[in-house]
Amino acid sequence: MKFFVLALLLAGSLGGRAVADTNMIAQSDWSAPIGFEESTIRGRWLMVAGSEPAYGGPKTDNAAMLFVELQNVTGAVGGSAKVYFEVSGLHFDLEDANGNAVPGPPGGTGWGGRGPFGPIWVVLPYNSTLRLFIGSGSRNPLGLHKGGEPATYWSISPNDTNTYYLSGTLTVVTANNGTLTVTPGNYAGSHEYHDWRGTLTFPKVKITATP
Repeated sequence: MKFFVLALLLAGSLGGRAVADTNMIAQSDWSAPIGFEESTIRGRWLMVAGSEPAYGGPKTDNAAMLFVELQNVTGAVGGSAKVYFEVSGLHFDLEDANGNAVPGPPGGTGWGGRGPFGPIWVVLPYNSTLRLFIGSGSRNPLGLHKGGEPATYWSISPNDTNTYYLSGTLTVVTANNGTLTVTPGNYAGSHEYHDWRGTLTFPKVKITATP
């Protein structure tokens, strides 16, 4: 009995702790949810330390990756949402502590010589979250993308003692070169697989250079 009670107390203490993501460099809060037809989505951006799985260069602790997460928060009557995701729909703004826009970029050159990723259809199921890769960067100096173009970014030196704030938007439009055909299961109602479009506004985040 004593062992059982101790196990319950231990499980409760572990369950009450938030597990920190030690690879997280920065992330925004969730945007306000935006509804279109019968689908409601919210989003956020995040920068994570690490390299892409396809990276084949020398070992480095300086790599970083930028993602956008989309979450389907549709009510109980909703289903899956189709999203035509384009990195060109991303736009970020960087401000100083006084609210003045930071000029630029420039800040650096392209990552690995590639351009932005092309648009892609994604299906976001009910009550689910998708993490979508935007591009690679660096921790030192800290590279903050202006949008989906990897060659366009601000570069913040670790010696920079200024305070910055990053905010942004993601605009999703209807594809003009075709549609995604999805065949719902036999159980699916008429509310399944709606095309979603709209603009998500990522809240402002305080940015500090990574030492």
